[in-house]
Amino acid sequence: MKIRFYFFVLFLLSMSSISAQYENLSGKMKARIISENADGLYNFAATAENNSEIHYPIKYILLALKKSSTGNTSTNKQEGKYVVKPGETLKLSEIKTNLDKNDALKVYLFIKDEENDKVISKDSIEINPEKSAAKKSQYIPENDIELVGLTIDETRTKIGKHYYDQFFMYYLQNDRKFPGTVKIVEIPGLARSTRISVFYNDQEIYNFNTTPDEETTENEARNTLEILKRITLPKNELLKSST
Repeated sequence: MKIRFYFFVLFLLSMSSISAQYENLSGKMKARIISENADGLYNFAATAENNSEIHYPIKYILLALKKSSTGNTSTNKQEGKYVVKPGETLKLSEIKTNLDKNDALKVYLFIKDEENDKVISKDSIEINPEKSAAKKSQYIPENDIELVGLTIDETRTKIGKHYYDQFFMYYLQNDRKFPGTVKIVEIPGLARSTRISVFYNDQEIYNFNTTPDEETTENEARNTLEILKRITLPKNELLKSST
């Protein structure tokens, strides 16, 4: 019995020691974005610097929001998991993009504790911020970026891009933002048409074949937003809307 009690005490001491180590990690994991520019081709590398003495399991989100001179907005989001060694500076991911002198871009990096999913460090870089000042409301505020949904553009054609831009415009004008991620994927279809699939949190919620008609494309963008609003309604509101 004494031996069991002894090992139990050792176990509690080791657990409290580990807990104390994690409590002292505040500020010891540093997010950093390193940028390089070669004639308008930008490369943004996301890094995590572990200044603690333990192996630290993390999750990261790297997000780029780009607004062209014509007002079109596109996003690029990458995420993943790593265990960062003590004293290690780890390259997590990178984003490459072309940027004209009249384009505006903001890149965010969030590092989260894998266990509790809380942001422990973040960094951001903004290129040509004055270009987006006139339409600042189009950008997602940094403090709210964890609270609202994100959209990912994987369209390939001019028609697909027009659909995405229309959807994104309606999305930004909508009063209620969605907590999940919306991804719009375009793939080759029959003849010269393409097929667009809309995913919400990696589940397909809508798809259609594209046409050259811009009015039809804009209607599809509105339809997509209505479908998204309906499937994200709380259960009690959904029941009310169906009666």
